[in-house]
Amino acid sequence: MASQSLASYDQVPYMANPLPQTHPSRVAAVASMFGLSFVPPKKARVLELGCASGVNLLGMAHFMPEAKFVGVDLSIVQINEAQRRAKELGADNVTYHHMSITDIEPEFGQFDYIICHGVFSWVPPEVQKAIMRICNANMSEEGIAFVSYNVQPGWRLKQIARDAFMGLTPNEMPAIKRHEYGVAWMKDALELTAKEERRPLLHQALAHELEQIITQKDFRYLAHEYLEVNNEPMLFREFLAQANGAGLAYLGDAEPASMIRHLSNPALREFFKNHPASSMAETEQSIDIIMGRTFRQSLLVKGVRHRQINRALTVGLFKDLYIQARIAKKTEQTEQGEQVTYTHARAGKINAQPPYGSAAVEVVAGANVPTEYKRLAVKFAELSKGNEEMFSEALFSMLGAGVIEIFADPYLPELPKGANPLALLDVASGRNLTVNYFGEVIAFDPIQMMVLPLLKGDWVRDEAIAKLEALYAQGTFNVNPAPPNTEQLRTVLGTMIDQAVVVLKAIGIVG
Repeated sequence: MASQSLASYDQVPYMANPLPQTHPSRVAAVASMFGLSFVPPKKARVLELGCASGVNLLGMAHFMPEAKFVGVDLSIVQINEAQRRAKELGADNVTYHHMSITDIEPEFGQFDYIICHGVFSWVPPEVQKAIMRICNANMSEEGIAFVSYNVQPGWRLKQIARDAFMGLTPNEMPAIKRHEYGVAWMKDALELTAKEERRPLLHQALAHELEQIITQKDFRYLAHEYLEVNNEPMLFREFLAQANGAGLAYLGDAEPASMIRHLSNPALREFFKNHPASSMAETEQSIDIIMGRTFRQSLLVKGVRHRQINRALTVGLFKDLYIQARIAKKTEQTEQGEQVTYTHARAGKINAQPPYGSAAVEVVAGANVPTEYKRLAVKFAELSKGNEEMFSEALFSMLGAGVIEIFADPYLPELPKGANPLALLDVASGRNLTVNYFGEVIAFDPIQMMVLPLLKGDWVRDEAIAKLEALYAQGTFNVNPAPPNTEQLRTVLGTMIDQAVVVLKAIGIVG
């Protein structure tokens, strides 16, 4: 089975992207929430099990030069790609090893942060045991491990979709062919049954799930999520039992919002008031059922530390943290006067009650990069005349809604002029994604993809316009409406560059 799984990853490399939730500064923030000590991320030792092509670690290594990073993967194709990219970027603080997770022994080294994303559910039991063993034996005393996995009962419907794909396609068929064959078959089957009036409820739900998979997911995701030999979801309490058996304790979830939603959401708070849970494990298991959760990202520490974890979350949790948000502010003139609205990409429109709620949102909306809580609290007091407790309560609600991100000890460098070398490397390789210095995934639009390579080092605006003009003359892109003369063309191109630079600077890609 291992060789078959390995072959599939060599034939269809995993869709590797930066994983913000695994960033040491974000993981450490969860430890801080619960009053637990941690190794400062800026000088930490980080191990990633199943690092694929190294994209996740390379972003961290590039922006955290004093930290050390090690990646391990069984696919030689992906390790070769990881080593090539690291060499091209000149990142000498990250190394990649072509080896099995089961071959890692205590002598391999001690690490302060261990990352295992997208592996645990997709490997046989003996490898799962090895992952848990490594998270204990190779983790420092103040270390934290990140392990993600599919969870039941929410994944049950996806499991039926997996059964459908597995049942359709022969095991011996190559991964790419299995994908092509399965998708073509499913498309025809869905079209055939689309107009059926009497379909069982389960069949309707399954058809919807399959349609989502086919139309919205990359084929690499489909191949590894639905066609792998191993994919065994589990209940949270089953994962907890495995971790405890390996001498590990559950710290929390890598997504803070998932842990406090039942405290900050009035409806959930009332539910748990009427149905009190007897333990943390029961609360977490209940939330999985209520929310239909399909995927977990659990943080583990050494078992001896479980008594040090303070689960009585209070608004004081923010005092040593940094806050960051991507909140868009829009001001409009109406008959009632000036109206300000705030929106978040995931959470949508933010409804904040004046004066304190709206003041808190206004302050946080200005935190495009991780900003010290204490600095934001001072701004809040100046704007609203409210106290720190009021600000913390507003932050608590925003954290539960997923509106803000929290960091501990983030690396916040002064960016030199010009585009970041990692972003340039990603764009040159055809990737439209990169990561900035605080682990935020950045997606480029076509104009940014075209402009970014022109912003190397101590770039000059007129020279950048000339290069863009040459690309225009070659037919690389169009401008609508087409400028009538060269002077107007250069004006339009200059505006394109200026607008791209403003955005790229704001998101930490250009200094």
